[in-house]
Amino acid sequence: MSSAAQENHARHRSRSIRLAVATSFLSKAGTILLQLLSIPIAVRVLGRGEFGLYTTVNLTLSTISLLQVGVGPALTHGLTRARAGGDEETQRILGSSAFFLMAGIATLAGLALATVLLSVPLSSIYGEAFAGREDVLRPALWTGLGLFLMLFVLNLTERIREGHLEVASNNLWGAAGNVLAAVSVAAGVWFLPQVWFLVLAVHGSMVVCKLANTASLWRKHPLMRPSRAFFRAARAKALFTDGLAFSTCCLVTGIVEYNFCGWLVGRGGGPADLALYGIFISLTVMQLGFVVMLSTPTWPAVAEALARHDIAWARKAALRLYGFGSAFAICSAVGLVALGPWILPIWLGNEFSDVGRPLLACYGLYFIAHVWRHLNHAMMIGTGQVTKLVGIQLLESLAVAVIASLAFKLGGIPAMLASMGLTLLVFTGTVLPFRVFKKLRVQSTH
Repeated sequence: MSSAAQENHARHRSRSIRLAVATSFLSKAGTILLQLLSIPIAVRVLGRGEFGLYTTVNLTLSTISLLQVGVGPALTHGLTRARAGGDEETQRILGSSAFFLMAGIATLAGLALATVLLSVPLSSIYGEAFAGREDVLRPALWTGLGLFLMLFVLNLTERIREGHLEVASNNLWGAAGNVLAAVSVAAGVWFLPQVWFLVLAVHGSMVVCKLANTASLWRKHPLMRPSRAFFRAARAKALFTDGLAFSTCCLVTGIVEYNFCGWLVGRGGGPADLALYGIFISLTVMQLGFVVMLSTPTWPAVAEALARHDIAWARKAALRLYGFGSAFAICSAVGLVALGPWILPIWLGNEFSDVGRPLLACYGLYFIAHVWRHLNHAMMIGTGQVTKLVGIQLLESLAVAVIASLAFKLGGIPAMLASMGLTLLVFTGTVLPFRVFKKLRVQSTH
């Protein structure tokens, strides 16, 4: 490839990242605003105990959302290579195979989860502290289940956009979803203050805008319209295998750090303590969004750079991502410890006035480690090392589950958060950066 063509592709990658970051500010600002408004409104309207039920439903749904095997980085990497080589047939095969694969998985997952909801008493899942609240939990769980199964398939659109370096389009549609969700939450507060409707308002709005994003994608890229004629079982199997590896990493971290630890808190302290832990989860999601707005467009761009053998650009992009993400995490943790005891009661009400700096410092340590792991995950994906990531992540999550359980028994939520952060830094925090830059060095020698 000529140097002029290489420079054009490099400019296109850099421009796609800048545009994605710019639109991410709009999308993430809407997400944060939605969280900032919906959480205190939900706390005040539902009460801390019932908000704990809403948190329980969201934690359950987050586990369901992590079961999205088949849409791992192999789809984005495959589209990137096919586009670089001008291979339209492979693009069609990838799009159709991924679509029908996910439709099948969504159907099977729906049947399995519906069976659980119909046959298993909820108190045996969530604990005796939730006995007598099935009339609130069950409608919300059914509502969320239907919405999240739709998201299984619709999230394919975002992966395909990444393969086309069009993350900015995802961000714009995400921003529209936040606006719709905010309007829906406001309507629910006034007319139907129920847990199930809050689930519908927040997640249903996202479904509507993802449907619109999908229609827009198919108009712009007709090759991505699913067709049974281009479905290939072998390609679907490859996507499933890669997706299983990718989803395993996401699944175990989500189950252990959100669901399992949330379950520990709920069993030990009931809905009130779980509501507090849910606030920390929400803070993590909100703040991580600022890092994700750069990591999401960066890793597909790194993959494209490697496909075109532009190693220097890939290494520069990786270093930029590491630097930004680390600086943000440290500044965020320091700011939360300094201002949190004053801001949280204003934001959430006096029921959360007992949150002190030691607890926030423990959470800050966990957040820094969480962000550092995310950066390493993104670059492992961008450099095509998903399968190597799985074993390391499984070991880390097993260690987190054991250590967090012991720490919670000894020191409650603060000890649990601190132990989780230290464990993350010891495992993926040290091993993955070495593997990322080793891969880039190996690539640069070819």
